[in-house]
This record gives sequence, structure tokens and C-alpha cells, in this order.
Amino acid sequence: MKKNKLHNITTSGFKTPKHYFESFEADFFERLNEKEAIESSEKSGYSVPENYFDTIEGKVLDQLQDKQEPPVIQLKPKRTLYYLTGIAASIVLLFSLVFNTDTITLDTIETSSIETFLYQNEYSNDDFATLFNSNDISESDFIDVNISDETLNQYLEHIDPEDLILE
Repeated sequence: MKKNKLHNITTSGFKTPKHYFESFEADFFERLNEKEAIESSEKSGYSVPENYFDTIEGKVLDQLQDKQEPPVIQLKPKRTLYYLTGIAASIVLLFSLVFNTDTITLDTIETSSIETFLYQNEYSNDDFATLFNSNDISESDFIDVNISDETLNQYLEHIDPEDLILE
């Protein structure tokens, strides 16, 4: 049992062949010489002509100078487009001003549109109160004298009694 424990192991488990280190140096140099011989026998297959890099610049510049520039096609200037759209907009504006006979008053605007505008711009009751003098508004402006008894009864039936309690 003690032989199986790790502290009793005396060998590393790795082995080398006999006479490995004696012939190692000779084998190494032999393989190295073989590799050099193979590399020297193989050529890359590419060759550059003599004075190639001395003459290439002149050849490239000659080819670039021989090319003719393509003709330039003139596009219609944008100024013409601006003039035409300005004239068209002026004509449309002229027709809309001359032939529009609708007059806008507060009576023609729907109440819901006015309420929506005021709600979106966050006007408060204090803002409206500053616009009116007490002489401009009377209590009779808010009272509809032509309320029938039937309409009043319907209103009172559908109202919650807690809404009538004043605090």
C-alpha cells in the first residue's frame, strides 16, 4: 500500500532510448544539412528582370499621361430648379389668397379644438383671469335662461350627491 503513495515514487515515468544523447548531436546536424539542401534546391519560381525597378516609374507615368480625360457632362444648374419652384409656390399662394372666401371667426371654430389648444399649451385658470376685467364678465353670461324643467330634472338625477357638497 505504501508503494502506491506519491511520496514513495522514485522515477519520473519518462524514458529515452539507449544511446540517445551520444548520437544526438550527429543526428541533429545531419537533419539540419538535409533541410538546407532541400531549401537551396527549391526555387521560388519568381524572377525579376534586370533594371526593372529602375525603369518602372517612367513606364507608369507614361501610361498615365497617355490616358485622355473623359468629357465632362454639364448638369442643369440648380438655380433653374429654384426659380421654377419659387414661381410655382407663388402661384399657389396667390390662388389660395384670392379664391379663399372662408372667414374664420370664433363661432366657426369647434369648441373641442379650442380646448385641445389650451390644454396642450398648459394654460391655467389664473392665466385666463388676468385677461378679463370684472366689468367685462357678468353672472348672466354663464346662466342659460332657457333650461327646461325636464332637462334640469335629468341633470339632477344623474349627478352624484357628493359633488353637491361644498367644502
